[in-house]
Amino acid sequence: MKEIDFLPEWYKESKRRRTHVRRQYVALAGVFLVMMTYNLAATHQSARATAELARLEGKRIEAESILHEFNVVTKAFDAVKTKADLIERIDSRIDVGAVLAEISHLIEDTLVLSRVEFTAEALGNKQNDRNDDISGVRVGGRGTAASGELRLGDVRFRVLLVGLAASPSNVAALVRRLEDSLYFHQVNTSWRDSQVHVSAKTIGTTPKSQTGGAAAERTETIDATEFEISCYLANYEEIDE
Repeated sequence: MKEIDFLPEWYKESKRRRTHVRRQYVALAGVFLVMMTYNLAATHQSARATAELARLEGKRIEAESILHEFNVVTKAFDAVKTKADLIERIDSRIDVGAVLAEISHLIEDTLVLSRVEFTAEALGNKQNDRNDDISGVRVGGRGTAASGELRLGDVRFRVLLVGLAASPSNVAALVRRLEDSLYFHQVNTSWRDSQVHVSAKTIGTTPKSQTGGAAAERTETIDATEFEISCYLANYEEIDE
């Protein structure tokens, strides 16, 4: 038995068109949902990236501040180190007060010093060439410090004692005490006989009176020994290689 379709063709075509349109709407809705989901995810990621960037920017500023402070501290340290190196180079490494106290302890009443000199010499210099020495400290006397460039680094100090003694035996006794002292070594000396003019009051002679009752001051000539002693401070040790 043959079936008879009473539905018109335009109705079937319209139904197929509606089905196709619904499928397109569903597809578009799916695409829209996917795009919205991607947009939301991208917005969230962008917000997180912006927050992370802001945090890193704060750390960058903090790091730049720390780096600037480090550079300032480094420059200050280099300046202090330079000064410390200079002080280390010019440090004489001697206690002048203690050395003078030792000299005062060794000098007897029969000796009078007119000059005391401390002269810096480079270590290893075996010659006592006074023209090449640079005076580091000069005590007493009327001499002026030697001109020239100040010696830096490791140096030794030559001590020069110039004065008068009552007799050569007093000079020899002083030399012996200097050699026995822990402060000095390599003691050398020279002396010569001399005459000194002193006031009569100094030696206890009563001066003669003059007219008007005024005491006439006169001088007496006495024999003395003029000496010069040179030695080195024993604050270093020479090692023969």
